[in-house]
Amino acid sequence: FSHGVRHDLPTKRPAHRGFPYDVIAPPSRRRPKPVVPLFFSCGCARDTDTHSLSCSVEMRRGYLFLFAVSLVLQLVSAGDNPDVHKLQGIVGGSVRMRCGLEQPQNLNGLYLQKTLSNGKIIFINGFYIRDVQQEMLPENKNRTFVNKTDLVVEMTDLKPSDEGDYTCFLFCNSVRCHQINFQLTVTANYSVPVIEVQDCSKGPAAHNCAISCSSSGGHPPSTVTWGVIGNKTSSPFTSSGEPVVIQDRNSSLWNVSHTVTLNCSQPINITCSVGGVMSNAVSVCQDLDNQDNHAVVACAVGVLLFILAIIIIFVVLSRRFQASAEPPPSTDVELQNL
Repeated sequence: FSHGVRHDLPTKRPAHRGFPYDVIAPPSRRRPKPVVPLFFSCGCARDTDTHSLSCSVEMRRGYLFLFAVSLVLQLVSAGDNPDVHKLQGIVGGSVRMRCGLEQPQNLNGLYLQKTLSNGKIIFINGFYIRDVQQEMLPENKNRTFVNKTDLVVEMTDLKPSDEGDYTCFLFCNSVRCHQINFQLTVTANYSVPVIEVQDCSKGPAAHNCAISCSSSGGHPPSTVTWGVIGNKTSSPFTSSGEPVVIQDRNSSLWNVSHTVTLNCSQPINITCSVGGVMSNAVSVCQDLDNQDNHAVVACAVGVLLFILAIIIIFVVLSRRFQASAEPPPSTDVELQNL
């Protein structure tokens, strides 16, 4: 092993130095090859019809025998490849791979490996009669743990790159005694999509609106699905480009956005969904007449408030001016009153 990656191995190796080599050999390499019977090489080059007929019968029997042998080998090899156990985890979460329901007798090893898309096999974690930590990749040392009692390998802090096929082997007296296969799928929930109205232009009978929907932080890559709330006999969308799907280099998660153009003459509510997560409804294509009426009413109210404010200011200023213009009462008049 070199950093957990399997390379070509020699034919012999002392058992105490590591796992037996047949642990990581693909099952196809361990299958016995069918042997062609010797009687296939019958003398078909005979001149007589009797010998030719005899050779033909022997060849048919030979092919039948070969078919039977191949069928038996397929059945035997199927026993070495049990059903795949499908597991699903979420990014940042954990998953447990149980390599056996109960501990077999004389158990002295557990080996979990992953088969990459290019065919290479890497060691994930396990235990044996010697320390196997040196064969692990650095990225797996602090987030994979082995429970020797329950025969469970736990993988934490899941990443999208953890998806793939895994195989777990158990060893009894240094001989493989059990095998189980896993297929791990890792997902991440997309954020709630956000709808933005980019542009709306007025027209005599209808107007066009360009709206976009965007969501981020999901896995696997997804597309945008648009929806219209209410009874619509026809779709209001007139054109749409291809969704933009970009993968973040650091997190390996996906960001999705999509822009469409719609043509409508009445208000409608639009939604979009990405990866099963739906956005809030947004009202678009507001009625133009209602918009104009609302604008007129708003302007009229504003003008009235402005006039009322001017009148109030004028009245207040007038009273103050009159109060300051009146002469103060005379002192003689006050004495006469006394």
